[in-house]
Amino acid sequence: MIEPTNRCQLRCPTCFSHQDGRPKRDMSLPEFKQIIDDNIERIGSISLYNYGEPLLNKNIYGMIRYAKSRGVTFVKLATNGIELNPKNCGKIVISGLDHLSVSIDAVTSKTYDVFRRKGDFESVIRNIRNLVLLRNLRETGMKIELQFIIMRHNEHEVLSVEKLARGLKVDILRLKTALVKKKRWGCYLPENAKYNRYTLKSQASCDKPLHELVINSDGTVLPCCYIVGDDIKRFSLGNIFEHSLKEIILSQKYRRFTDSAVSNRLLLTCCKKCREPGTDIDFKYIRLTGAKIM
Repeated sequence: MIEPTNRCQLRCPTCFSHQDGRPKRDMSLPEFKQIIDDNIERIGSISLYNYGEPLLNKNIYGMIRYAKSRGVTFVKLATNGIELNPKNCGKIVISGLDHLSVSIDAVTSKTYDVFRRKGDFESVIRNIRNLVLLRNLRETGMKIELQFIIMRHNEHEVLSVEKLARGLKVDILRLKTALVKKKRWGCYLPENAKYNRYTLKSQASCDKPLHELVINSDGTVLPCCYIVGDDIKRFSLGNIFEHSLKEIILSQKYRRFTDSAVSNRLLLTCCKKCREPGTDIDFKYIRLTGAKIM
């Protein structure tokens, strides 16, 4: 997972993009190329997101093209859809991107405005329609996913979002359970227990850091995307502009963290409230076009 930027134009209440105190920074194209060139033999796939809106980084299309040109098999990007104007839709369709996920979390403007603050529901819907049209005209293999995070204010729309997704002619609908990292955000958890990941018992063992690493926009390498705020400095594995992935993976800090995560992750302060291990964070994953998804 590589974070192109930690800037975002929205102010979603539970997102750390505007609340973690990190200096705002876009990763440059030369920096991205350095990551790929120095570590290509250890990169299986790339997810271009973490905290922030990737399309705010003007280098994002060059990043996608470069990764694909170097042989990266699968490149995914997640966006809030605000910047998917006709010009950018054209750029992304021809970039070589394999998978694009658009987070919308609503079926109506009224519901959208509760959480996606400073966004524009109708504009995002128009952008998705245009993107699907351009993708179909170009006949590229890019898959388009609509993501709906189930929260208290939108759980009444769970049954109607599939109709919206089919009307938009996207390939996948992902109904995802909500992640809350602070107690005060508990008000966003759905009332229906079946939509709430925190009603499920999770495992003490987690192997997520063994097959996925996070590189923040400033080069900081983290063992998991759920490490935010003050935990970033505490659990940083180093900086990718100073050390290769091989050096980081062979480091004692990496080994100590992964050993702890696998044996008993609850001993790690950053992992205590996580409910991903042993649970399915997706309530439902619907393939609408029969597309092969990685």
